Amino acid sequence: MNNKSQSPFHGIACFMAGFDLIRQRGLRRFIAIPLMINTVLFSVAGWVLWHYLTTTVETMLPSWLAWLSWLILPVFMVSVLTVVYYGFTLLANIIAAPFYGQLAKCVEAHLRGEPLKDVNKGSLLKEAPQLLGSEIRKLLYYLVRAVPLLLLSLIPGVNVISLPLWLIFNAWFLTFEYTGYTFENHHVLFNEQKQILQKSRVSSMAFGGMNLFAMSIPIFNFFAPAMAVAGATKMLFEQGELD
Repeated sequence: MNNKSQSPFHGIACFMAGFDLIRQRGLRRFIAIPLMINTVLFSVAGWVLWHYLTTTVETMLPSWLAWLSWLILPVFMVSVLTVVYYGFTLLANIIAAPFYGQLAKCVEAHLRGEPLKDVNKGSLLKEAPQLLGSEIRKLLYYLVRAVPLLLLSLIPGVNVISLPLWLIFNAWFLTFEYTGYTFENHHVLFNEQKQILQKSRVSSMAFGGMNLFAMSIPIFNFFAPAMAVAGATKMLFEQGELD
């Protein structure tokens, strides 16, 4: 096993390297449409949260639990924020999947020192159904686990552990999500993707943690998905998973 796969610093460095990679000539064009999609969807998500969550969350708390509002409401709000933002992220990724797949191809070619003109870009429409299908499967994978975690946040006492569980799960899922484009390009199947990432759990969780942090920063979160696609490709390449 590559030693880098067990280094949290490698996962962090690869995510940060994604910012430089998406600015390379020949790669920038693949982030224009995803950036517009992210801008629209994240703006809608922000409006929904501001308009509805702030006016209804307090009415959802029973009067007999009012004395615990200082603990329950923040945990519940963070959980809902996570579900909404990552739900919109997954929706954006479903729409932008063909572009991210091409971005992953070009980043890998760049890392190998191959001319970008030799990358097969004409297959974008041909590969779109496969990538969209993969994204929908990941959405179901996420919801099956996200909904029970959200329900935990409603149970007094138990909801104290729901926030760290949210952070751990979402860090793992974001790595799984953004390495998927490169894996799909190499025809690595859904279950095999999970097995490979579990071998490099430390690096994968650090990468996902950085992604989680980046997506919490307004404006910067518009660019975070493209950074994650590029950084995930670099991480897999340097770990020797694309040989």
